[in-house]
Amino acid sequence: MTDAPREIRVLHLCEHFGNHEASFHGVARSFELWLPELDRPPFRVWLCSRAKPSAAALERYRRAGIEPLSLGYGKLDPRNLKKLLRICRDLRIGILHLHGYGSCTWGRIAARILGIPAIVHERCNYGTVPWFQRPVERLLAPWTDLAFAVSESTRRFTIDKRYLPADKVKLLYSGIPLDRIPPPDPDASARLRAEHGAGGGTFLMGIAGRLEPHKGHADVFEALAAISTADPSALGDWRLWVVGDGYHQAALADRARALGLADRIEFAGYQSDIWPWIRALDLQIFPSHREGTPNTLYEAMAAGNAILASTADGQGEILTDGRDALLYAPGDTAALRDRLLRLRADPSLRAALAAGASGRIRDFDMARTMDTLRQTYLALAGARQ
Repeated sequence: MTDAPREIRVLHLCEHFGNHEASFHGVARSFELWLPELDRPPFRVWLCSRAKPSAAALERYRRAGIEPLSLGYGKLDPRNLKKLLRICRDLRIGILHLHGYGSCTWGRIAARILGIPAIVHERCNYGTVPWFQRPVERLLAPWTDLAFAVSESTRRFTIDKRYLPADKVKLLYSGIPLDRIPPPDPDASARLRAEHGAGGGTFLMGIAGRLEPHKGHADVFEALAAISTADPSALGDWRLWVVGDGYHQAALADRARALGLADRIEFAGYQSDIWPWIRALDLQIFPSHREGTPNTLYEAMAAGNAILASTADGQGEILTDGRDALLYAPGDTAALRDRLLRLRADPSLRAALAAGASGRIRDFDMARTMDTLRQTYLALAGARQ
């Protein structure tokens, strides 16, 4: 008789699920997708944030069957460690899976005290690490059993700036659950467009994501203003939906007004169900200056949208110019303007790129990511025993 596998208990610890920057960010969205898949025998998986979660985040997680925990203290407060140790001991946690600087700091110290493995999961190439964090990263690097990075660019950042040995840092694209993509509803898309003044003849563009400066929304505004100034008829009847929220919204709204685009740009706010919004678009834009591999990009590919994107980090890795997107260098508003004009003028190009994106997304099925995480947990638990 074969013994049943021993239960492996994992705690995912992150900084927060959303704050003044955004109601619900991409990392939080990953947990919403991952935990129901990971929390199955022989695994027991919990989610914990350093900051106290908002009521909106709690409600969203509970709808997904997740009851998150929290430490509830500031990033540098040592009480984080005390409470984390208590949670790990009470739940008999065997592996800590860590996301974010504060979580990776307290989490690796806790793992060292408890004698359990620690995984660092890096989500973005930030270019640099704050000076005060650098000695901490050097100190804690030997206490890191394994690290995942969501793009090759982010992997290099984790090695070069977080001082982790290259053989410990693995590339792991987050992907998207292809078996859970809702089917298209053309009637719903048409109704949504009509409700927001974008009829069938309107060229409807969209940007989905947090409203922060590095996301590049302002670049799109500048490119649209330049086109409108040079030839007001070049884009015909057009609208831009900005879907998402964040602290940069007021500045972006001011910029849209200053450029004379306020009547063309709609700030749609945070949408818990993004699919009706992105499926209504003729073109989805990803103008980030800094990125990992955003969930919204996977969603756009799965929706079969025509995509215009900067080559920032993971975006330039998983997309190929002319095959599944048109690409340009981050911050190059002249190139962005030219590609906008090209895509507006060529519906067949948009259709070809959309078909390419629909095919490419099959390489990023989240099921592969889940298999990698399960095998990693099994290996770490086996090594510990």
